[in-house]
Amino acid sequence: MQNPKYIVTVDLDLPPLKSGVLPYSAFAQFPSSRNLREEFITSVRRFWALLKWAPHCEVMVLDSVSGPFHPDMLACIFIRFFQKRPIIIMADDMWNKGGFLKYHFQKTMVHLADPSIQRYAVHSLGEEKIFAQLWGISPKKVRVCIYNFTFTDAEINAGPINSNGYIFAGGNSARDYDSLLETARQLPHRQFVIATRVLNGRSDIPTNVNVVQVPHTEFIRLMREADMVITPLVPQTRSAGQQTYLNAMRMGKISIVNGNKVLGVTDYIQNHVNGIITDGTPEGYSKTIEWVYDPAHQDAVKKMMQLAQETVMEFTYERYLRTMSSIIEEAIEEANTSK
Repeated sequence: MQNPKYIVTVDLDLPPLKSGVLPYSAFAQFPSSRNLREEFITSVRRFWALLKWAPHCEVMVLDSVSGPFHPDMLACIFIRFFQKRPIIIMADDMWNKGGFLKYHFQKTMVHLADPSIQRYAVHSLGEEKIFAQLWGISPKKVRVCIYNFTFTDAEINAGPINSNGYIFAGGNSARDYDSLLETARQLPHRQFVIATRVLNGRSDIPTNVNVVQVPHTEFIRLMREADMVITPLVPQTRSAGQQTYLNAMRMGKISIVNGNKVLGVTDYIQNHVNGIITDGTPEGYSKTIEWVYDPAHQDAVKKMMQLAQETVMEFTYERYLRTMSSIIEEAIEEANTSK
């Protein structure tokens, strides 16, 4: 095995840092799987690999949600006992506070792993305010790394951006599709397409809703041809859904997002400027949908679509990498100063 000065296990194309450490990405060695048995095997492999790499790395950028068994966080619990420890930045979505038992189990894991971790990189300003208290760690370790849109120009330009008479929603994480299904019942004259596996096996889907599971390219096409895009999010203690609503904005679509007790939305969307933030109720979605379709509001809608495309360019992958690099550099400097 090589002895990289710096290893990345999250899917980041980070450049060499000013401090001189060079990136080595290992993410591709641990592909995700929907099969629980395969996921467990992958998690075990990843856990042992991290323990093997740790003594040889100056910096490790890890993933708090690298699988249902959280191998990265688990590895940090053991790394704390190593004589030579790398600087560790824990990144990605972090954890949502679940029920009593789940929350206290996760909090115990964080408490045990925390001595190994120099920085936690969260995706929203709201998380920055609550993260330290929620998990019992020092607020001095928490930094914000605002997320980015992920569609490439080639993906966006693969076909014409049309409006084909339906409302699109997609994604699996932290979605409140029950509210959207009720919205569809209230608007039987509107057509909805929902791309998700969350609704598998449901027998109560309204006739004006088409639920599909599609590959990435088809997901992009469905969004490209939608009249508007809704991201119905569940209130929780971490942000979610940024990819979906930022990608919709990148396409110049009206992006409608539930902002009621949902972290992160106002970091990206200004209500009725570059998108629409609703209260997450079926009545709120229905009212917003009809407002967008109202001919009297078409000038405002076109302006909003234009501003969506313009303002979303603030949230690029390059900006995300710059921010993450600065968090890493800061942690390195702090570690060197304390020696």
